[in-house]
Amino acid sequence: MKEYAEYRAAARETLVGRWGEVIVMSFIVIGLAVLINVVPSFCVDPTNSWALGLSGMGTVFAVLLIGPLEYAMCNVLLAMKRNTLEDTPLATMFQLFSKDWSRYVVAMVLITIIVCIAAFFTLGILGVILAYAYKMVPYLLRDYPELSAKEAMKMSREMMKGYKWDLFVLDLTFIGWFILSMLTFGIGFFWLTPYIYTTEAHFYDDLKAEVVVEE
Repeated sequence: MKEYAEYRAAARETLVGRWGEVIVMSFIVIGLAVLINVVPSFCVDPTNSWALGLSGMGTVFAVLLIGPLEYAMCNVLLAMKRNTLEDTPLATMFQLFSKDWSRYVVAMVLITIIVCIAAFFTLGILGVILAYAYKMVPYLLRDYPELSAKEAMKMSREMMKGYKWDLFVLDLTFIGWFILSMLTFGIGFFWLTPYIYTTEAHFYDDLKAEVVVEE
């Protein structure tokens, strides 16, 4: 496995000349999340039953639309890292979204339930640990189309044994960029999100080469 700075440098190299394309993907995913989850809270009286309905619909859309699009974006960035992208990033994102949608949704639902329950009973600690245990699920669902969501989750847990802390610290190295993105009223996240996901794609490929024995 590489040093943290090497992973970030490799991600930047992957994104050279492609920033405009990946920012469009990021804008769509983040923009939809804001539109669905944040805007209704400013437009509707929170004491009104309609507000609760909109909040519930936001959760449904997050599971059925935003999450799968985010998973698809992760795999577009992985394809860019591997130089296997055959179409534009945006077109590929929607192709992956439509092809793997059901498996993405099942995986998201299961992971969310498990992580939330674990976090509730352990003051968030076990929730964070499990969230990192399942970090490889989006990539595994794409690399191994024969796997079910539960099988991909099991494989991710096995892959991440002994590596959760490494990925956690790698993500922490972006803390300065995170603060800067907050200071730009969130605009910086359009750049930061694909930067982080591309870095994690490099981490995934190295981890896969190190711990996965192909039959």
